[in-house]
Amino acid sequence: MSGTLRLFLAILVILSHFGGDPYYKHFGYYAVRVFFILSGFAITAALNEVYAFDLKRFWANRALRLLPLYYLVLVATLATILALPVETARFSSHWEGPNLNDLWLNLLLLPMMDWAHAFRLVMPAWSIAVEVVMYAYLVLGFARRKSYATILFAIAVAFHALTLFDGSGWDTRYFAPHSAALGFSIGALIYFWRRETLLRVAPRTILPLLLLWIANTTSGGWIFSDDYARLEGFYLNSVIGAALVAAFAEWRPAAPLRVVDGYLGELAYPAFLCHWLAGFAVALTFFEPDARGLDFTLAAIPASLLVAVVMAALNQCWIEPLRRKIRGGAKVVVPPSPDARTASVAGA
Repeated sequence: MSGTLRLFLAILVILSHFGGDPYYKHFGYYAVRVFFILSGFAITAALNEVYAFDLKRFWANRALRLLPLYYLVLVATLATILALPVETARFSSHWEGPNLNDLWLNLLLLPMMDWAHAFRLVMPAWSIAVEVVMYAYLVLGFARRKSYATILFAIAVAFHALTLFDGSGWDTRYFAPHSAALGFSIGALIYFWRRETLLRVAPRTILPLLLLWIANTTSGGWIFSDDYARLEGFYLNSVIGAALVAAFAEWRPAAPLRVVDGYLGELAYPAFLCHWLAGFAVALTFFEPDARGLDFTLAAIPASLLVAVVMAALNQCWIEPLRRKIRGGAKVVVPPSPDARTASVAGA
């Protein structure tokens, strides 16, 4: 039961990109880190409970989950750039001056985790590429046992400690692909702690934890300094986010609410993918091509959600039947977690 949370986090990413004030930037940073915790939890559950580390089925399912919608947005964005090169370049410098090499890098996806590649057809490609690398970490064994997940967590802590003490700075602490191991290892540990009944966070704490997370997010750069937002607040975000994920894992709402939550969750990934393209359409129609600000954001969010509804419908029609078939062929060989539906957190 985390679909609503995922959609909320996707909307915060849109705000961070279009808000027009540097203050909103860390809203997206914090949201993506909670996404990573959710993914670590869901993928560890899926590998153990759905696929039993049948890697052929797992990677086929992940490819179907991530790539068709990614390439749909990529093609639509490329067509828009070719049709309106001046306007798209005004909207984002990442859409300026494409060449054949840039196109191949975007098609391959994984090179997009390196910010040295300035031309980006799908702006969130960085986090998607990082997710794929983290999946590989979990597949290689870190999702098999609690002790292995603990080792990954220790490595991630050491990495972040090194970035603090050697002066690497914020870019390394956040954008370096291996920095995401902190969130993914935390998510994996939540799964094992729950399976061994070592961790229970009551669902009644969801609202207080969410309010605390929002308070920490909004206070950085406002009540506290920008340095707080990129240091103490950044790591506190992971702590609160972990508790929030654990609390959502315990929530058992009524069936109608589960259906609504599931549908909202299905909109999160498409909205995350398409919001730059949807935002450009809004800017070109109602504002200026380089529009930013809260008024623009308030228009771009519903436009992104509308496009996400269409994308989710296409996904349900063409892709999900294949994914259900793949999941149905997997065998469970480990005792299930207290909630056998944990793998559904991120559509695993």
